This record gives sequence, C-alpha cells and structure tokens, in this order.
Amino acid sequence: MPVDAHLIRALTALGIPAPEPADDPEEQRKAAFEFEQAVYPHLGATAPEVPVREHTVPVEGHPDVLVRLYYPGEPTSGAGLPVCLHFFGGGWRQGGIHHPSVATHCAVRAAEANIVVAAVSYALAPEHPYPTALEQGYAALEWLVREAGALGVDPRRIALSGQSAGANLVAALTHVNRDRARHPLALQILEVPGLDLTLGHVDRDAIEITEAQWGDLEHMIAAYVPRAEDRRSPYASPLLAEDLGGLPSAYILTAECDPFRGDGEAYAAALAAAGVPVAALRLVGLTHEGGLYERASLTARAGQAAITTALRTLHD
Repeated sequence: MPVDAHLIRALTALGIPAPEPADDPEEQRKAAFEFEQAVYPHLGATAPEVPVREHTVPVEGHPDVLVRLYYPGEPTSGAGLPVCLHFFGGGWRQGGIHHPSVATHCAVRAAEANIVVAAVSYALAPEHPYPTALEQGYAALEWLVREAGALGVDPRRIALSGQSAGANLVAALTHVNRDRARHPLALQILEVPGLDLTLGHVDRDAIEITEAQWGDLEHMIAAYVPRAEDRRSPYASPLLAEDLGGLPSAYILTAECDPFRGDGEAYAAALAAAGVPVAALRLVGLTHEGGLYERASLTARAGQAAITTALRTLHD
C-alpha cells in the first residue's frame, strides 16, 4: 500500500520542506524544532490544558535530568495515580519535551487516560553518547518509585512509553530494570522503535531508502553508540538480547512505510516466544513520522487512540 495519500496531500499543501541533515548538532536541532513548530499546529492534535510540574533528578556519573510531569488534574500528594514515564523521539540527537508533538501527546494521554505522564528530557548525542540517556532514564524511574507518594503516583502502576529512539530507550530500560532493581513495570509502549542498532533487522522493502538516507542513519547510530561492539549490547539493541524473559507486557506500534517496522515486528515475535504478553499493531500507509499527524491521518489518530486505551489498563 502506498503512503497515506491524505497525509501526503496535507504536507504538500503546507509547502514547508523537511530539514536536511546538518553537520552541526545545534543547527540540526534548531531546524527540526522550527519545522515541527511550523507543521504540527496544522496537522497534529490539540493539547488540553493540564497542570504541569518540573523536577530535576540527579544522575550519578552523568548530567542531571529534567522530568516534566503532566497531571490530569491538580496534583495531590499520596493520590496514587498510575504513571507513564515517556521518552521522546529524534534519533537520540534531536527532539525534546519542548517540541509541540511531545507536549501534546503527554497532555492528551494524561487527560484521557487519567494518569500522570512523566516526560524525560534526556541528553542528546553526540555530546552525550550511550549510555547517558539510558542512565538518565533509569535515574528517573528510580526517582519516580522513591518519591511516588510526594508526586501523587502509584509505584505499583508504572508504564514506560517512547517514540522512535525513545522507544529504543524504553525497551532498553526494561532490561536495565530487570537486571538491577526489578521495579514492577506494568506495561511498555513502543512506537516505531529501532531496536537493533547493527541494522540487521531493518526492512528495506518498507520504503525506498536512498544511499544518502542510509548513510545518515548509520551516522546517527554511530553518534549515539560510537563503539561498534557496544551496539550488540541488549542495553543498546534490545532485539539482540539472549534473554527476554521477565520483561513487562508490550504494546508495539510499527508503520508500514518505515524500515524500522522490521525491528518492531521481530521484537514482538521474540517477546511472545519468551512468554511476554505482547500486542503488535502495524499502521498501514504511515511513514516513520506519520503517527504524529493525527489531524491529517485517520490511521495516525487510530494509533494514538490505541495507545491511550492501553494506558487506561493501568487502572485495571
């Protein structure tokens, strides 16, 4: 099936070209942010007004990390709402909790699922390569559990969610948590995840990839995990892990026109074989970024609604 025609027409009508890769990381981030600022208000969802609180969490051996909490109503100490720790996408090199799509999805999920969403503002590569972002995520998880009462969240009802590179961090974090602390994670939600950084599972039949695009993908991974031998670690490439037992139930969304659909679908099969409850949903006609544009794509809207429905199960 071709890429969602409604989405293509909507993007074309805006006449805003996607930014080209830049050698300078700050230029890359600035261009990506400006593009999303220009496009998302036209094609994305509208964020509800919800209370927001920010906290800085110390991380041993790495920079402190900011965590922004979105509440469905005014926070109350000891209220014990379910909480979802969320990681944004952007190839580990761009993006952030300040991007409109991230802020919108966090607010929507908090309001519609009646949960707290805790967005992690992890550090970006190449200035902060692997495992900085992962260690910041683990510190944020430890902090949520430790300070649950003061934050008004229930440490027995924690989910993790992430988009793209953020989904990689989520999957990796489930392995770190199992190996270190075994906090009772209820659910992991992986949107268009890249889970094998050796690129051994990408699906080249999903959409045409030019040599320049392939080169940029390799450069992106090398910037995040500079040492090739580290890319086979389950903390960098969860799909390559030998042991997938004991991980939390998974909800995996892939996009049909995305080479990383191979990663997500292979991980779903591997988790199921290891006895982990898993549901996989392929979003037909969508590209890697297409799930962001709910106003232009009914498929994107259905995918985001499915995530909210999954988060509501934290109340079960």
